[in-house]
Amino acid sequence: MNSPTLKLNEMKIQLSLSICLILFLISCDDDKQIDNYKELLQKVEIIPEHELVPPIASDIFFEELEEVDSNGNNIKLIAEFEKETIQSKYLALMLNDQKIVLRDDGVGADENEGDGKFSVNLKENLEELKSEFSQRQKLGFSEENTQSFKNRVITNIDKKGLIGFNVEELQKGKMARIPVDILTALGGLSDQEKTLMITDLSVVEDPTRTFNPCTQTGNPNGVWTFGELMRQMASPAPTNLATDVQVSNFVRNWLNTWSSNQTVNGELLVARTSIQNTIIDWENKSSVSTGGVLDMKFAPFKLTAIVNRLDLRGNSGYGFSNSGEGRLVFNLVNISSTSTCGNERPFTLIFEYGINIRKCASVKAFAEEWDNLNSLVQGSAAYNAALENITNQFVLSGTNTGKPNQNSINQIRTNDRALSAPWELREFNLKPSGQLELVDVKQEPQVKYNGFHSLTTSQIADVERFVDWTNNNTAAIIANNYTIPLNFPGTSIPFRGGHSLFPTDNVNQIWRGRGTSGSQFIVNNEARHMIALNACSTCHGGTTKTGFTHISPSRFGTEATLSGFLTGITVIDPANRPIGNPTSRTFNDLLRRENDLADLIANNCIKSPFLGLAHKLTFEPVRMTH
Repeated sequence: MNSPTLKLNEMKIQLSLSICLILFLISCDDDKQIDNYKELLQKVEIIPEHELVPPIASDIFFEELEEVDSNGNNIKLIAEFEKETIQSKYLALMLNDQKIVLRDDGVGADENEGDGKFSVNLKENLEELKSEFSQRQKLGFSEENTQSFKNRVITNIDKKGLIGFNVEELQKGKMARIPVDILTALGGLSDQEKTLMITDLSVVEDPTRTFNPCTQTGNPNGVWTFGELMRQMASPAPTNLATDVQVSNFVRNWLNTWSSNQTVNGELLVARTSIQNTIIDWENKSSVSTGGVLDMKFAPFKLTAIVNRLDLRGNSGYGFSNSGEGRLVFNLVNISSTSTCGNERPFTLIFEYGINIRKCASVKAFAEEWDNLNSLVQGSAAYNAALENITNQFVLSGTNTGKPNQNSINQIRTNDRALSAPWELREFNLKPSGQLELVDVKQEPQVKYNGFHSLTTSQIADVERFVDWTNNNTAAIIANNYTIPLNFPGTSIPFRGGHSLFPTDNVNQIWRGRGTSGSQFIVNNEARHMIALNACSTCHGGTTKTGFTHISPSRFGTEATLSGFLTGITVIDPANRPIGNPTSRTFNDLLRRENDLADLIANNCIKSPFLGLAHKLTFEPVRMTH
């Protein structure tokens, strides 16, 4: 038998173990309650790459807390992501220029570690938030808001999800899903012709800001003239503007790139020597001999459109390096004779400027400047002055001190058939040398990889290499989360194109490999479509049923016309994919941009942290170059 002393010792041991277990459980519970959120704000970094490729929440949930937490927060936002979308327990981003950290570590605001549901507590005016939910839900049923977009293609708003949401059923401590379409809050849509794609002659031929080389009327130094844009680009600094001689040399250096063969990333760009005819005509008008100073008032380029491309911005929750673009579109005109002077030629020139704005409130204010053009009479002195104030924020030297010549230009692109056939697109960057230099065309594979062109055995091998890369990167391509690299990975074989070429039958040009199976066949239908939509050669061709230009060249006194891709067109998949039952896709890019401008204004730097954060967690950048 056990002695009383032994039994007493056993009881003491059991009691000690029980106490330890209780203390352990209490400790675990305390750990659960410890909210080290302030510490997370210090140590969790924002990932800059997320600006263009952010993790997109599949669902957003709202929960009113049972009790206000120690930081005064009264609600919880839960963002659910597909597994392995985020390779961390934390996700940091900016909200109204303040860092926010969502967590999936089972601590603080988060319920369960590693379940893909990232949580953060926020402070809201509940009555105002619920009222906003209701207003946005009603707005989702309005006639203007029947459509949304995915990768530039029209899709329908989820009416079923909107119907199933009832703000009156939100209860304390109960998680409720918020329909994504409530987060877009489309409303107050703009007039596309005033705020997005400005082609009205009272603007693009404004005699105060543009100049007609044929009639010699207008302002030769106008802010929207080809010559003045080139002067600003050629100037080392706003306090050191380029002289007439320097501007002439700058323009000649650029034009002369067509005079001889060029090689860009291993791809040959054949000379288009008829550019010299344009230069000679210009010299004749300028009354100078060969090599003399080109007078910019005879520049044979007509302003065709001023374009708002804020839709190309990144997700501002992760950075402010890309706030979209502003563009001015010109086309080449004939100046060789009096009778035909001013007639359009098939040569489009696009100045594509980055918007150098870094603060959330500033980006929103800039968007509102565009939107405020709605209230002005287009072409009036007030309208044109307001538009000039907008464009001055990106066209002038000094608008971006971190770029060559302190100019905001991202790239210049030309689409040309005037110099030679076939149509050709070239891209130029302003380099540290202070000159415009040819560069590769983003997201455009080299011509030889397109099965549309391939005929020889060696070309078939090239097509197979492209198709193999596409098939191996299907998921990223479908998600539009890919880049055509300079070279095929792990090799020195050039991949990205030095130009885009368009055959005579460009409406039927597509990227598809060849055949219906085998090593030359792109397996996934959507991946094939995305490659084609992103490539300039086929976004201007068969993919959007476009005859090369989305903004047509126009003569003086004639307004440009726009492509169906911009104004609305339905295209049956030109590769007949799926085979025998091809997908029908509807484009209306100006409507998409209209929606986006309203979305930007409604959801950035707003009073409600829940709606602002939810929008950033579901906002997917366009990630396209055109």
